[in-house]
Amino acid sequence: MRGQGLRSWIAKFGHALRGCRFAVASQGSFWVHLPMAVAVLVLGPLLGVSLLAYCILILCVAVVIMAELLNTAIEILAARLHPQHDEAIGRALDVAAAAVLVVAVGAAFVGVIILGGAAWQQLAGEL
Repeated sequence: MRGQGLRSWIAKFGHALRGCRFAVASQGSFWVHLPMAVAVLVLGPLLGVSLLAYCILILCVAVVIMAELLNTAIEILAARLHPQHDEAIGRALDVAAAAVLVVAVGAAFVGVIILGGAAWQQLAGEL
């Protein structure tokens, strides 16, 4: 990646962080996803999940947040490019929202399996 100095990389991270701040501030769904992400990432070590299981949890959290960010970007672009209601754009937005739902439900199942299993093992060990 010749020609890209440190300033260019710092600028790229700055743009990305600005995008994250905007999405979190403007999208209510982040107020569901972020507390759940924190809970999962805190509970993993507390319940003694394996390193591999914790990596899977981190990946699930990252994919859900990424899907929500992409959905937000699609919503912004759609509103800007076609501010009037359009049935086809509405369907595209519904599909993007469905992608977030699919990933979030899948991540929730993974979290229940990993964290629930770890909690069950701890409870069984105390009995």
